[in-house]
Amino acid sequence: MKLSKTGIVLLSSLVLSGLGMVTLDNPTVKANVTPTVVTTTNDSNDTTGTDPQIDQQGIVPVANEDNNTLQQVANNNNVDLSTLESLNGNVDPNQPLPDGTPIYLPQNQIASANSLDAEDATSAKSGLSEAQWEEFYESYSKANRDAKIWIAFHESHYDYHARNGQYIGRFQLTSSYLNGDYSVENQERTADKYVSNRYGSWAAAKAHWEAYGWY
Repeated sequence: MKLSKTGIVLLSSLVLSGLGMVTLDNPTVKANVTPTVVTTTNDSNDTTGTDPQIDQQGIVPVANEDNNTLQQVANNNNVDLSTLESLNGNVDPNQPLPDGTPIYLPQNQIASANSLDAEDATSAKSGLSEAQWEEFYESYSKANRDAKIWIAFHESHYDYHARNGQYIGRFQLTSSYLNGDYSVENQERTADKYVSNRYGSWAAAKAHWEAYGWY
């Protein structure tokens, strides 16, 4: 739900072309955008640094909001600016980007497998008390619990503080949909209600996300 649906939420699946169409019957989630391959310059003679080359492969872009600059996107999402510049064609980090511009964030890297492993489950518990985990996750069947965690990873990398313009938090819900309450419990309850009303289950919401890049 879109810039991990938590401005730049869930900057789905952020140089810059191929703007996505906002789905009018889905005002609470991020616009779906079609990934655009960006060619960046790379000086083969540059031997400084040891970090591997960063590229867009496997990253679901999200639509920029509020004409944010890349610097603002980096600040809102706690991402290193140089990493964002590498992923987004080294655009001027202080130049406002039009709304809808696809932004590639490292936390929107799609997992290599759909199955939920122990590390995913441990990461998903971050920021939750045991009581909250039991209420908002253990209360679901394994299939729906795994689907909810999968969506949380793809939207924000489990980050309750992620921002993408009007999209906030772990599930990238709109600020208006959250009614200004960004607490963990309200994010979880609102996401559960949204998914129940729209899809009937988290498993169905995940199937939609996999087909369209948003839920």
